[in-house]
Amino acid sequence: MDNEKENGFFDDLEERTEEVELPSVTEDTYTENTSEYADTDGVRQAAAQEDYSEDEIAEEDFTDGEAAEDEVTEEEYQDYLRRKHQRNSKIKKKNRHRRTFTHIFAGILLSVFIISVSSFLAVYIIKTAFDFTGIGKTYCQAQIYIDDDSTTDDIAMQLANQGVITMPEIFKMYVSMSDKGDDFITGTFTVDSTMSYSTLLMTMQTATIANQIAKITIIEGMTADEVAQLLEDNLVCRADDFLAECKKLDKTYKFQKRLEEEDNKYYQMEGYLFPNTYEFYIIPELEDDNALDTSENAADVANTIYESFNENMEGRYYNRMSALGLTLDETVTLASIVQKEADSAENMKNVASVFFNRMAASDYFPKFESDVTALYVEEHIKSHMTVSEQSKHQAMFDAYDTYQCEGIPVGPICNPGMDAIKAVLYPNETSYYYFCADPETTEMYFAETIEQHEENLRICGLDDAIAD
Repeated sequence: MDNEKENGFFDDLEERTEEVELPSVTEDTYTENTSEYADTDGVRQAAAQEDYSEDEIAEEDFTDGEAAEDEVTEEEYQDYLRRKHQRNSKIKKKNRHRRTFTHIFAGILLSVFIISVSSFLAVYIIKTAFDFTGIGKTYCQAQIYIDDDSTTDDIAMQLANQGVITMPEIFKMYVSMSDKGDDFITGTFTVDSTMSYSTLLMTMQTATIANQIAKITIIEGMTADEVAQLLEDNLVCRADDFLAECKKLDKTYKFQKRLEEEDNKYYQMEGYLFPNTYEFYIIPELEDDNALDTSENAADVANTIYESFNENMEGRYYNRMSALGLTLDETVTLASIVQKEADSAENMKNVASVFFNRMAASDYFPKFESDVTALYVEEHIKSHMTVSEQSKHQAMFDAYDTYQCEGIPVGPICNPGMDAIKAVLYPNETSYYYFCADPETTEMYFAETIEQHEENLRICGLDDAIAD
């Protein structure tokens, strides 16, 4: 190229350069240009708050990077918006799912908590109601001892330890809210688990004439007369009031429904005063007033004793009576004679066998000929009558005396224990028809024939009993 052309090219280039003005960068221009980057950072922060994953943010950065390098077409821009909308929808859906699960889980926990609390409160309220009223509780009787130093806490613990109440704290609250508060009376009180709180409180806060207890033990073989005198001696009730109860036959208990009233029985309930140890309230006034009416007390005492008999006579014993062809009264009557005649459980079974053998051979042995039955007539029936009255009751005397009546007498002559009753129900199998006992040693002798029996009588020093 020649110099003229070369100079013309550079002149022309210089003119073009002067025509192009570069934009000036001011503070406003800088802020405007960088706003896009600021918006990008905002999107990135929003994505982080909306639980964007690292892969999704990387994908967005890469996409935006590609768009920055090349010119973005309308189609690519719409595709970008669609993908962005899909990502946002996915994130929102995921967040909604998490929130729904959290709400459900929280609802389940709350429901379980409410049900548990409600169940506990329901059980607690029901338990409190039963304890407060005494309804539906297992029967349990106890003696509560209160002295001058006893506090409400002490009494509540006594009641709880002996099974009368189950919620001592509730009982103490009730005491504190009652009219008398902890104004308890010193003494011994008989209470039971079926009493309500108000009854318990009244029992232990009300002065009564019967707040002392007497322990009464009915021994096997005792008669109604002897039991009645024992009760009177311990100030439980008058003997006459108790004996009046023994002459009645009620149908209160199961065993009584098996009995029939018998005109020739002196005491309808002789034999059913079950041997056991009982606790009864005493009546201090009885010591000074022998004419005091204690009929209600006597009735309560009698029912307590009858209940004991009823509880001890199990169904299997009634089944055995039926198998032997005996009634309840016949069984107890035989047992009462066995109780008086024998000195041990084994001898009771042998004595019972003698009576069964005699009944089986009634043509030869129509009568039991037991001395204890004749003694009962003399000591426990005739002793209550005047001579003129005795003349009117000969039929009764004969009905008890086994030297006069045939077979089982009219009724029991004492109150037998379970050993005697079992001996009658399950006697030994023997061939004995006779027995006797040494008056000094109480040793018993059994015989199959009259000759053996007479020899036994001589051994026992009972020669006078040998028939001519």
